[in-house]
Amino acid sequence: MPVDLIVTVDTEEEGLWSGTFRTQHNTVSNIQQVPRFQQLCDHFEIRPSYLVDWPVLEDDAAVRILDGIQQSGRCEIGAHLHPWCTPPLDGAVTSRDTYMCNLSEASQRDKLAQLTNCVHQRFGHQPTSFRAGRYGLDATGARLLADLGYVVDSSVLPFTDYSAEGGPDFRHAPWRPYYVNGNDIAAAHDDGPLLEVPVSVGFSRADFASAASWRSWAERPWPRRLRMVGVLDRLGVAKRIKFSPEQASLSEMKKLVNALCAQNAPAAVMMFHSSSLLPGATPYVSDETALDRFLNRIHSIFEYCTAQRGFVSRTLTEFASRCG
Repeated sequence: MPVDLIVTVDTEEEGLWSGTFRTQHNTVSNIQQVPRFQQLCDHFEIRPSYLVDWPVLEDDAAVRILDGIQQSGRCEIGAHLHPWCTPPLDGAVTSRDTYMCNLSEASQRDKLAQLTNCVHQRFGHQPTSFRAGRYGLDATGARLLADLGYVVDSSVLPFTDYSAEGGPDFRHAPWRPYYVNGNDIAAAHDDGPLLEVPVSVGFSRADFASAASWRSWAERPWPRRLRMVGVLDRLGVAKRIKFSPEQASLSEMKKLVNALCAQNAPAAVMMFHSSSLLPGATPYVSDETALDRFLNRIHSIFEYCTAQRGFVSRTLTEFASRCG
């Protein structure tokens, strides 16, 4: 069975790499660049999932651009929650508060309900796909999403730990899609109210479990002093690769795709931030030349996945329907 290629875009405001989290007066100029990326998707008949947040929903021009793509059937519009700028606003925002999972259940419910209703009003449909800003989802948030009619989430980032920043620990989360049902967002179930489709993160070798063990060993105190993580990366023994043109080279993404295929993965989930389409808005794309390289990297991995590996494009919700 062909692997499904799921392209997700965190469709959001600028300024998130400045160290501050603005509650109001955000700008979304990057959405003007989305049509250029969409043309690339159209060339390969790829339908991306644009996961939109509150500042995008507030901007009429941004909504017109995205709605035009949606109305022509060339994408899915889902939801993306940034707690710091999604009403109801709760006053001062600490770094810990930027993770949705650290909010009270009532606050999570209120913000998700307002975001969901606004997507419905602005785009004319109930959103069914979701990603939490900073990947900050927990089991409480997953249950609330199901209550609001969502069928699929893509907030889990396997082999990754944000606990030092107050965020979730996904080091032991499954990298394959699974159902969430219970008190642990990282525990796989055969069925449940919400399908979790993690962002594709793996290693340069096909045996992810073995590579993860090597990397865990290298991060212990004495191997860390010997810089063993870097040694493993250079040797290709356990280099962690995220399926994102922002953080991986073309060759690294190809290695990850090949590793996913070798393990009969049902899907490969790419992600990046819409603000990377605006030169200078993220550290990943500094200028126009860097943007050209960024888009060329996307073009090349799309070509590799579709033409050489035979991947089939699906949106998040289409994939969930296939699994249902």
